[in-house]
Amino acid sequence: MNMLVERTCTELGRNGADSPEAESRPLSAYRSTQAYVLLGDPGSGKTTSFRAECEELGDQAKFLSARDFLVYEPAPEELRGRALFIDGLDEVRAGTSDVRSPFDRIRGLLIKLGRPRFRISCREADWLGESDLRRLEFAARESTVTALRLDPLTPTDIENILRGSFAVRDPSGFIEQAHERGVDGLLLNPQSLELLAKAVHQGIDWPESRFETFKLACVQMAGECNAEHRHAK
Repeated sequence: MNMLVERTCTELGRNGADSPEAESRPLSAYRSTQAYVLLGDPGSGKTTSFRAECEELGDQAKFLSARDFLVYEPAPEELRGRALFIDGLDEVRAGTSDVRSPFDRIRGLLIKLGRPRFRISCREADWLGESDLRRLEFAARESTVTALRLDPLTPTDIENILRGSFAVRDPSGFIEQAHERGVDGLLLNPQSLELLAKAVHQGIDWPESRFETFKLACVQMAGECNAEHRHAK
């Protein structure tokens, strides 16, 4: 997407549930955190958020896919003081008979690199909760890893994306139409929002019924958009 919005996230407890006292905070609020895991559904914006955070940090950070990180052999000085953004743990787990193996290799590399600051993204369905968290903490310098869940898009986010990325002249009207047709849940995820916007031709030609609208969106969503997961299947 061309339009970037500042994403928020919620800190999770060790059991994977929202902490009772947890508040939604911008992801940027965790820039000084030694290590965290960012969880979310497919298409929720984890990669985009990581790239944006990495760009904000400039030379203080490095972005790598989890797959590339597993074959990365940097000189120690190359990463000194830099935060590693390791994107897509779920991608290296996809199709493997033992999901622990690639995860353990990542942990081993982090230890070998001197336990640098790191951030790892993963589809929530592929994250093993406290078991993964506990083992990842072994590779963290302060033995603490924060688990975050990326929040859904806010109404303001949705309007800004519709206007900025898809040139929808009346974002409020688009959202109202989605509510009337019962497909407003598709608005909360950046990927499904994009698919819905494309399915209805940028809000100009809405299908005549709720069923037809949902059918168009489902056809768009039926394919696996992530190449690694698609190949694994």
